[in-house]
Amino acid sequence: MKLILAPLANISHSGLRMLIHTFGDPDEYFTEMIHAPSLIAGGRFEQWYLRTNPVPEKLVWQLTSPKGEAFVQAVPLVLQQGGIGVDLNMGCSAPPIVRTGAGAAWMLKPLNETAEAVRSVKQALDVYAAAQSRSFRLSVKLRIGAAADYAYLLRFCTMLVEEGVQLITIHPRLQRQSYARPALHEYTAALAKDLPIPVYGNGDIDSAEKLQTAAARYPACTGWMIGRAAVQKPWIFKEIRKRTIKRAAESDKSCKAGADKRAADTMSGSTAGSGSDDAPYSIDLEQTALLFLQYLETEQPPEFFLTRAQRFFSILLRKFFICALLQNTAAAGAGQGRNGSNTAYLL
Repeated sequence: MKLILAPLANISHSGLRMLIHTFGDPDEYFTEMIHAPSLIAGGRFEQWYLRTNPVPEKLVWQLTSPKGEAFVQAVPLVLQQGGIGVDLNMGCSAPPIVRTGAGAAWMLKPLNETAEAVRSVKQALDVYAAAQSRSFRLSVKLRIGAAADYAYLLRFCTMLVEEGVQLITIHPRLQRQSYARPALHEYTAALAKDLPIPVYGNGDIDSAEKLQTAAARYPACTGWMIGRAAVQKPWIFKEIRKRTIKRAAESDKSCKAGADKRAADTMSGSTAGSGSDDAPYSIDLEQTALLFLQYLETEQPPEFFLTRAQRFFSILLRKFFICALLQNTAAAGAGQGRNGSNTAYLL
């Protein structure tokens, strides 16, 4: 089972990826959504979207476009940087994106129009791959659609498979559903069962416990994508690995520590950051935030600094204040008062 960083607009850039890397990598890093028409036009800031740090071989390029032609032209521009392959965004439900015909609008277009676009992208990808004597993956990320209609969702995804898509990630919410409602992972499970290709699930995985529950409940799903929780806890992939190791050790006390580690790595699909994963450690949230700002300065243009920082901290600080409140409450209950360590997150 793989762990994947989700594509997050304005945030899953190389700066955030480098921050996550300091704790431990997922199996795949999806880039933030890259606007294909702007990329092929040679926009002023497009070079920043092509940064491959920190682990180029784990990178998946996510493209968005209202037209198939722009997808096709963008394929060689991103693949010449390396990576696993190209992901087509057919799930973004932001009204400004959908109004242009991009994102979730691809599920609303005539099926043959979307099929033709995907077919053209697969052909372009295969041509480039052949020239490089290597293979690249074509994937699609989507939502359930405008309505809770599994028959149509399956028909749409079957079309994608027939046109050469090799992996589908589903964020199982309706097009207009907010994050306040639970993800409908019964759709994830159904697709994983009914399709002949791997399916990743995305939504509501914010802890090792929730991942273990989802993996047990939906075993046909081959990977789980984590988005906002990886901003709130950039160490989440390390945390998941650590908890998995602990459970593996507890379930078979006769195994040696090294064997437990290898088994846990196999379960999580992640090997980065090995060494002392089974030892207790704490996270200094303040230092984590400062480190992100350092990466932001080197990995993003100055014009993006403020908006990217605002986006990051609007998500991170929710966790920061909750942790600080809980620790201060615990300290007060123990009669210790504030001791200056309220920014530490113990794992």
